[in-house]
Amino acid sequence: MTDTRKIVVVTGASKGIGKATAISFARIGYDVVVNYLNDENSANEVINLIEAEGRKAIAIKSDVFKESGVKKLFEGVKASFGRIDVLVNNAGYPKEPSFGDWTEEAIIKSFAGNVGSAALCAQYAVPLMSNGGSILFNSSIYGLQFGGNPHLTLYSAGKAAIINLSQAMAEKLAPNIRCNAVAPGMTKTPAWDDANPEYVTTGLGMTLQKEWVEPEEIAAAFVFLAETPHINAQTIVVDGGWQKKIRANVIRH
Repeated sequence: MTDTRKIVVVTGASKGIGKATAISFARIGYDVVVNYLNDENSANEVINLIEAEGRKAIAIKSDVFKESGVKKLFEGVKASFGRIDVLVNNAGYPKEPSFGDWTEEAIIKSFAGNVGSAALCAQYAVPLMSNGGSILFNSSIYGLQFGGNPHLTLYSAGKAAIINLSQAMAEKLAPNIRCNAVAPGMTKTPAWDDANPEYVTTGLGMTLQKEWVEPEEIAAAFVFLAETPHINAQTIVVDGGWQKKIRANVIRH
């Protein structure tokens, strides 16, 4: 009997965008691999929510910022499901020291935690996509043209590289495997819980809609890209008009 299940792997899926993405895929019939690093309780909560949708889910604790962790993740995927249809490279590494305090180690960690992790996950996922598949990347508005954030310089550079990685891999893996990216704007995730209120107010003021993007909106973009067969090598921006305002300001000045 042919296995008709669809399987998605979501890295960094215990909270925020990853959590919303895992649940959104479950709601349209996917079984889900929930990758997490530290928060086992939150990962188990996601598993329970997925199972409430009638889908199978497993949680795999592994550090996808290291190749050993990537290997562990996909060995677990292979043992549990044997194959996958969709990979969502959601895990990212936003921490970085201020300019002037950069070190070789800090720079390597930043790129390994963003570009390197996504590249390795894709490399380990492809052999499990025997019938084709979709590889998705979580970039950022800070990775767009004119979008680089001076307070998150290395992060911005890494997220820009993610977009180019996605496009290059789309050509490399065509025609059977598609690669696309989503560039979220200011999205209401736990990462913003301790942010400076003035920074938040300024950031939201730079959008056209003056409000947060919800994690479920980013998840919906990932689902759309996975489920639309002829979208390839593209980046969908979900930012409440942030990019439009930034571009307009650049042109006017």
